[in-house]
Amino acid sequence: MEDDGWYYLHENGDLIWKRFEPEADSTFVKKVWRVDTTDRFSAWKIVLEAFALGGRVDRLLELSEKWKLTFEDSVELLKRTPIKAVTGLMSDGLTLFADHVLRMTPMAYWTKVREVWDDGKMDGRWNEGKAEEADRGGNPTVRNNQSVRDKPWSI
Repeated sequence: MEDDGWYYLHENGDLIWKRFEPEADSTFVKKVWRVDTTDRFSAWKIVLEAFALGGRVDRLLELSEKWKLTFEDSVELLKRTPIKAVTGLMSDGLTLFADHVLRMTPMAYWTKVREVWDDGKMDGRWNEGKAEEADRGGNPTVRNNQSVRDKPWSI
């Protein structure tokens, strides 16, 4: 892992970069992430979890644009990320990312993901806890082939 600093989410919603690790136990810090610019997953985890934790939308839009977090890239994230690496915050944040960055409803997002998926099948669950919602007409469950990332994604 290449250490390229740290981001932390301030209680006021600011997502702030620091060269050195911030104090994670500060009352002002909601969450701290190490930045690894050789791994695309690092960028996605920061943005998705920050969305879920109430990060400022304008700052998350700025980082999404800077790091080129697009719909197509989100499909790659779904394909390449092992289920065990996905946090509940990432799942929650993906819904907010679709809404605020992609300007898509969750239903439209998952429908489009299914349409562009290479083999037309989505095996395994990326969004493990959302199956019941999909069955009730909520956000469809995202599935992937649980493939392990074969190479780092660069930011």
